[in-house]
Amino acid sequence: MYRLLFRGIILIAGLVWLTLIVQFVRLRLNYNQQVAAAQQNVAALPSPTALPLPAIVPPTLEPLPNTIALGQGGAELPAAASNPVTGIHPKTGRYVAAWLPTSFDAEAARATFEANKDVLDEVSPFWYGVAPNGQLYADIGSRDEELVRIAHENNVLIIPTIHNIEDVEAGSTVISTPENRANHIRVIVNEVLTYNYDGIDIDYEALSDDMEDEFTAFMTELSEALHAEGKLLTVAVHAHTGRPDYQNYADLGKVVDRLRIMTYDYSWSGSVPGPIAPLHWVRDVAEYARSVVDPAKIEIGISFYAYDWPSGGGRAASRTYTDIEEIKAAYRPVINLVEENSLGPVQESSFTYAGRTVWFSNYRSLEAKLDMVREMDLAGIAIWRLGNEDPRNWEIIHESLQQDPVIIQRTINRYLPEH
Repeated sequence: MYRLLFRGIILIAGLVWLTLIVQFVRLRLNYNQQVAAAQQNVAALPSPTALPLPAIVPPTLEPLPNTIALGQGGAELPAAASNPVTGIHPKTGRYVAAWLPTSFDAEAARATFEANKDVLDEVSPFWYGVAPNGQLYADIGSRDEELVRIAHENNVLIIPTIHNIEDVEAGSTVISTPENRANHIRVIVNEVLTYNYDGIDIDYEALSDDMEDEFTAFMTELSEALHAEGKLLTVAVHAHTGRPDYQNYADLGKVVDRLRIMTYDYSWSGSVPGPIAPLHWVRDVAEYARSVVDPAKIEIGISFYAYDWPSGGGRAASRTYTDIEEIKAAYRPVINLVEENSLGPVQESSFTYAGRTVWFSNYRSLEAKLDMVREMDLAGIAIWRLGNEDPRNWEIIHESLQQDPVIIQRTINRYLPEH
């Protein structure tokens, strides 16, 4: 009897085991079918190269035509191009964005873009200023049809920057009332749709702290208008760790697609000589930002420039890496890598020559910040600026981010159930 009972138990166990194997095979086949379908979906995504480009208007330093007069309503935007942002980003495990000047160092900046478009995800040509009546001023080299075409052919998003550098007060005026904001937003969206940009980048700096409500309202309304057309909104914000400021990270993080934190100019042209973006400070800013904003939206600013201070005080001159190499060749100074100070890690270099003091970041600084971006799982980096930078920086970006395995999982997750 026991022998028959034992055989029965063995038979039941075998049937259970066989059932489990069949279930596993079915699940595996289903998974393979899902992955195959996902791959077909990726292959079927429309290519940015197929997006039609409107005729280019020659660059001008005159104000662009305004969509409507201030305070008026009822104006219609051009028909939506019905081409939402396409392509899978980021190309690596993290976003690589960069500002591209076209009115200064334009040739060197364009050369850098061409050489590294394989790893760049977003490029923001520094193309537009803002006027008090809501119009845009087109800078030299703006509305470049060829740049838009090349970027789209290489799956780089074109997100031009609008700034208030020439007229700080204009930035306050255009967002000061609901009517001004509505007019300014119509002008911006009209420009984005007309020239087939993927979005817009806002860089309105040095506004008064009491403009927080107006700035947040402007960014919220602009976000809604751009997102309705399948376009992106990014914003350049001052680096801080929670001090009162008109740029409220938490509120902005809810409406923008990228929060680009300008984590540089810790020591600036008007300060005493010192590090431009010490690692301890960049880390503090990033820690605060990720406590109030989705880390997947945060891009840390990376400085590709140097400052050169005169002896005895005075404003520093901004230098490129090429400038620094020429100074080093002429004066052969001793280079000091400052790994840390009393506040924490620094990872920047300095030297003196002819009574002047220079501070600059190099590829070691970049490597340390990329490690931090990965450690905090932030969206990526935003570089100021392309042109005449240390070529080793791009080697570090290629090597460091290409090795980031998170892109594999993120890409698959887009097409698996419940992701």
